[in-house]
Amino acid sequence: MVIFKSAGNRKLNVFSIIVINYVIAACLGFCIEGSPVISILNASWLSMAIIIGILFIVMFFVIALSTIKAGISATSVATKMSVIIPIIFSIIYFRENISFLKGAGIILAVIAVFLSIYKKEKKSVKDSKSIYLPFVLFLGAGLIDSLIKYTQQTHISAQDPMIFTSVLFSVSALTGIIISLIRWKTIPQKDVVITGGYGIVLGIVNFGSLYGLIRALESGVFDSSIIFGINNMGIVLLSVIVAVLFFSEKLTLINKAGIILSIIAIILLSLV
Repeated sequence: MVIFKSAGNRKLNVFSIIVINYVIAACLGFCIEGSPVISILNASWLSMAIIIGILFIVMFFVIALSTIKAGISATSVATKMSVIIPIIFSIIYFRENISFLKGAGIILAVIAVFLSIYKKEKKSVKDSKSIYLPFVLFLGAGLIDSLIKYTQQTHISAQDPMIFTSVLFSVSALTGIIISLIRWKTIPQKDVVITGGYGIVLGIVNFGSLYGLIRALESGVFDSSIIFGINNMGIVLLSVIVAVLFFSEKLTLINKAGIILSIIAIILLSLV
């Protein structure tokens, strides 16, 4: 989020950064892991990696379109509120226990995410039909997290997380490259070196974050419903702090209340 904010300020080509990011993330995983191609082709999770990889880059397009058509606030809320879907999925499908503290923590987490990123839009939505975009984003982002949890639980062995992550990013990269070739004449090319640098940094961070999430889900320290809650709160909390310190963004009273609730929710979930 910080990289995209900075790239936007520099008016760089965000689509190119996204494609470069996926290429770097995939290469990073394959270089570290070094698994033979045959083991990948025979992996039970290959079809899921293809589905999630395509969904990854599709959701990037939806985020961009939703931001333009429906506004920043609606898009941000839809993205982060989608944490509800994998939490409910984990509780229902995998029959995870839900205590009073856990339930209270999850509810507080959802409220905290909403309050932390809430911004009152000054401009109304120009096209009333575009209001469906945040809803599609809500479902899509939630579906991706749920599919990652399902694949981790049912198909990924202790030795597979890194190679699974690499294949997933490879699918996203290939999809992005194909789209780039189709849209080549319509994509503005400037500041190629800086754009490449942003893509490389984003790729390293992107790979590490997804790999870390999968390993966290495997660790068994917390139920996945708690991990998804803490993960989303951590993203919101850190991005808000960085936005205030480095991008001079202002926090409203509602945003501050959301940050306080985030801290309380993390404490409650950690006590479970």
